[in-house]
Amino acid sequence: MEIYNKISPIQRTPDASAAQAKEKAAKATPVAVQADRVALSPQARELMSAREAIRQMPEVDIEKVAKVRAQLRDGTYVVDAQKIAAKMVDEALLDDITK
Repeated sequence: MEIYNKISPIQRTPDASAAQAKEKAAKATPVAVQADRVALSPQARELMSAREAIRQMPEVDIEKVAKVRAQLRDGTYVVDAQKIAAKMVDEALLDDITK
């Protein structure tokens, strides 16, 4: 069996179309391009600045973690059950409101 390396005209059409499109674009008359502009309000600039400051903050408060670790190690860490219960109730109420 012999295989000939012939490409039919139908298979060449996409390449020819791409070449024609490039040629057409090169011949097109240049049109003046007007640049887009954006003006930010002072509040928007302040918000961007705040977001950037937050982005640069570490995700973990290393000093707080070290303090709690030391308290756990020394056996002086105290769990405030009232505070935990209050936060759990607040979260549950907040979840109910947002649903």
